[in-house]
Amino acid sequence: MMGRPEPQKAPTGPHEPAVGRLAYRLDELAEALGVSRRTLERLRSAGRFPKPDRVVGRMPLWAPETIRKWIEGGGS
Repeated sequence: MMGRPEPQKAPTGPHEPAVGRLAYRLDELAEALGVSRRTLERLRSAGRFPKPDRVVGRMPLWAPETIRKWIEGGGS
């Protein structure tokens, strides 16, 4: 009996969050972008990082499209 094949994860690089996610936490974005969480916190404080698409409790979340547009626009 053959099972279903495992879904393949899209490769990610230092400037490319994984495809297929609905939202990313700040620490996940920092890792995907190859920067420290503190760097992203400083960009947010300076108004140079997009506002979160959603906040759950105190956790800000960003949609992949929001981050993609930010990167395509120069990323800071």
